[in-house]
Amino acid sequence: MSERPPLVMPSFGERQPRVKAASPRPRLEPFTPSSQSDRLSPKFKRLQEAIDNRRVRLQLEAQNLVPEEVVVLETIGPIQNLIRAVERVEGLEWLAEIENSEAALHDDLPTHSEDGAARDKHPSSRRIFMILYNQDALRELFSLWDQWQDKQSLPYGYGPWKEVFEQLSEVRYWGVKDRLLETGVLEDWQERIDEGSEVLPCEVELWYRSDSEQRRQAQEYVESLVTGMDGEVITEADIPDIAYHALLIRINAKDVLPLFRSNSDDIALIQCEKVQVFRAAGKMITSQSEGHHLEDSGAISEHLTALDPVIALLDGLPLQSHGRLQGRLQIDDPDGFEKHYPAISRHHGTAMASLILCGDLSTGSNPLSRPLYVRPIFKPSPHDWIQGSEQVPDDILVVDLIHRSVERLFKRDGTHQAIAPHIALINLSIGIADRPFMHSMSPLARLLDWLSWRYRVLFIVSAGNYSVPIEVIEEEGLFAQDGLIGSIIADARNRRLLSPAESINALTVGSVHYDESSGKPLDGWEDPYIESGLPSLFNAQGMGYRRTIKPDILAPGGRSLVRKMFPRTDH
Repeated sequence: MSERPPLVMPSFGERQPRVKAASPRPRLEPFTPSSQSDRLSPKFKRLQEAIDNRRVRLQLEAQNLVPEEVVVLETIGPIQNLIRAVERVEGLEWLAEIENSEAALHDDLPTHSEDGAARDKHPSSRRIFMILYNQDALRELFSLWDQWQDKQSLPYGYGPWKEVFEQLSEVRYWGVKDRLLETGVLEDWQERIDEGSEVLPCEVELWYRSDSEQRRQAQEYVESLVTGMDGEVITEADIPDIAYHALLIRINAKDVLPLFRSNSDDIALIQCEKVQVFRAAGKMITSQSEGHHLEDSGAISEHLTALDPVIALLDGLPLQSHGRLQGRLQIDDPDGFEKHYPAISRHHGTAMASLILCGDLSTGSNPLSRPLYVRPIFKPSPHDWIQGSEQVPDDILVVDLIHRSVERLFKRDGTHQAIAPHIALINLSIGIADRPFMHSMSPLARLLDWLSWRYRVLFIVSAGNYSVPIEVIEEEGLFAQDGLIGSIIADARNRRLLSPAESINALTVGSVHYDESSGKPLDGWEDPYIESGLPSLFNAQGMGYRRTIKPDILAPGGRSLVRKMFPRTDH
């Protein structure tokens, strides 16, 4: 096999080099001590009061618990060598840094610099996360702030704190809203409660601690909160290579009803500072298109070699006996998904296997001569079986499942050999429905970056699909092409890339409105485009991590037809 091209080394550890931005913005002019003092001193005071109040409550509830608070500092630019400066503060630990290239300036920030020049209204900002262990750390942080306000020189080794204070736009502690909002978990819980579910699954992502003993203690404490609510911990995952630590839990619906009925967040698990976010479980889902049928046109006669597979498909379970696939699939099902996978539900995996092996069937091209390795990661959805939905089971952490699946291909240990060490491409044409890319890379995207570097393998991922209705302007009874395109562009914020499409090392694929079929639209359906070669209506869109261009490539994805829908009117 030829030598594979180099890949980007991802940075997830505390001291590893960060990925350099392709087009970094110039460093913004720093704010002055006088302007920062007037604006931020009240926020530091509120931070102190919030932490004091929470410590009193924790001390009353759990005498043996060491209070910890996650403090968030938002800056309007990167800070060099900050990790080392944080480590100099006794009782303060660096957790993470997240870039947000779309942040707007806070309302209370000066809009002009000292010389009257207008500031960038959308600077590239950073969120810096740190854990405070004790009051000494908080006092030292405030002391550094006071020294900078008084224009004193900071102690040796604390220089980066000067940059922090010069570019600081917000200071606060990580609270309940941060753990719940914009993660999809509240919407998922509400939907399940409305359907009558009494037990709610969710993923609990913990703050990743560099010390394994601290991770163990944090996990045990969260587990004690879950079991104290008569809940259940299903599984856990600790992947140091991508700084990921999570639990999959089930809790009783009655215990979270106050969040919806009385707007009360006085729930110990929700308040737990060891938790970074709560996320919905089982949201990597594919659904069957309307009118879609699995047609079997009979076996194909092209020769299949005895060579090892070089392409892997992580998807639904295909129909092994399908005429075009029979004898061409190498199914590896260590989790035993097949026994819960009736043939009528095997839509997406069959379609993807056919696409990889045979391409567009209308072209009559020859299939690949090597077999295709397939690892099923889906099961038929128990919530939507009539529509043929398939999903990662909600009793499995998707990041852990993908990690185990890829490690199984290449890694050998004392008892197992590598299952398919010749794999060079891994197809993962699924996105996490409630994880659109906002500003921070998802754990799954980080995982793909790490695995691609570790095993020199290329992941092919989907940019993501959106099937929501599009409001357009009609012209002379036909859908206006320009109106459709304009509507999609205007709705770009709600059509972002779906995790893991923001992965740096992966090849992210979008769809072109094109195929070789000669069929005509059914009555009531229309081809929305007059021109050929335009992006598909259902494509996710938007910039990737650090404003990289995504998707990386567009490929023919079929012609997506449209039909008129009239808004409902209530009488």
